[in-house]
Amino acid sequence: MYISPNIPISHTVFPREEPQQNYHLLTTSSQTRIYKMRIYSNQSRLFCLDFLKAVSILAIVSYNSIFFPVSTYQRHADFLEILFTPFRFCIPVFFTITFFFLVRQLEQPGNTNKLTLLLQQLRGILIPTIFWFTIAAVFKVVGGASIIEISRAIYQGKIFPDSYYLLVILQLLPIYYLLRRWLHSSYSLIMLVVLQWLIFLLLYTILTSVSAQGITEQLKNLNRPLIIYWLVYVGLGLLLYRKFNTIESISTWTTLSSKVFLLCLMSIIFMFDYQWLLQITNSILQPFDYATISCLISVFVMFLCFTSIQETQFSVPIEFLIKLISKYSLGIFCINGILSQLFSSVSRKLFEGLSFSLIEILLIKIMTWMLLLMLSLGVSVLLARFGLKRMVCD
Repeated sequence: MYISPNIPISHTVFPREEPQQNYHLLTTSSQTRIYKMRIYSNQSRLFCLDFLKAVSILAIVSYNSIFFPVSTYQRHADFLEILFTPFRFCIPVFFTITFFFLVRQLEQPGNTNKLTLLLQQLRGILIPTIFWFTIAAVFKVVGGASIIEISRAIYQGKIFPDSYYLLVILQLLPIYYLLRRWLHSSYSLIMLVVLQWLIFLLLYTILTSVSAQGITEQLKNLNRPLIIYWLVYVGLGLLLYRKFNTIESISTWTTLSSKVFLLCLMSIIFMFDYQWLLQITNSILQPFDYATISCLISVFVMFLCFTSIQETQFSVPIEFLIKLISKYSLGIFCINGILSQLFSSVSRKLFEGLSFSLIEILLIKIMTWMLLLMLSLGVSVLLARFGLKRMVCD
């Protein structure tokens, strides 16, 4: 298996490839302004990962974008949950990309001290995690939360929406280091995927079994997903790294109509899977919302459909926006969760007692989605300019 040595190395939970800037000299000032926006890609950059990260962060923001109390759209809550379930590829794809680049770094020729590299990765994730957890905790103190409530929220990974997934990465990194030699075998990777399927099937069995209601209640009372729900993404990152050139070739050969079919099929599987999950959990998805076989399938589908994508397929402004969102994905991830909590606390006081139709709540979701994205991106850029780049993009 051959992987181009020019594939970049990332140092964060949301890996970012460093661009080679190749600005062409043009004859007119207007052409110069346009092409300065475009960062030309060569073998040193993987635009497909920029694209996947940007699309994934858009999906994550969408889940936090309704600030209004659930009571204002209670009749449509389950429908909205199912309608947007195809976006649940976002967290699995992020995890896979993270371990893709971790493997890339550890397998670089001459990198003999792998433990030191792993510690650097952990530090690169731990520092932003502490920073954003502290910011979120300060807001909760201002809002009147007790130290016990804040401590519980940190333990459960609910200090802000989706914050638990930073804790998952911190747990999975040392697990990968311990398993790295075992995972070098293709059979081991297959075994890990099969094991994860069996874990999900066992979880489905527990959730649907009357005799296992006690176990179900214990899992719910933990109020946080178990680490065994995420083990497979360590192997998927390694597998997709090793087979990247093969996947890219298959993606190139696959027709657009076939890719659209795969994405539609993935969406349908997501919808049926989560419709069933809503039923067996009495509409309480957490902490089982990503412990599904459909999430596992989505990683393969997304990489197969988008590995061959190139920046030249987009207009210059769209390409620039994709790379900008990808660059600041860590900041957007954290900031949008904190802002959504602040907006939700205000909206509970202002809009309690109102009732929205399905069309109204969909329009509200789209508008607040764009608002939350723009605010999160803007704050990330400002923080980077004030010397906090490591907290938002590096």
